[in-house]
Amino acid sequence: MTDTSHEELFGDLKEAYFTASEAADYLEVSMATFRRYLRDGKLIASTRVGNNPLFLLDDLRQFKQAMNP
Repeated sequence: MTDTSHEELFGDLKEAYFTASEAADYLEVSMATFRRYLRDGKLIASTRVGNNPLFLLDDLRQFKQAMNP
């Protein structure tokens, strides 16, 4: 295990969009839990492509930090 910062790992993806599946993986939750977050309004998609919600990495990072203070 290395001591790599979040910025070093994901800095180039700051403006990148994650799919719901990728976002759930990043948050380390199941798809059922991720869908519950969406349903309950805890997470909101940054944009949509067709019916597919997309999430900004920075928004996911902030949500993850808030969930694990």
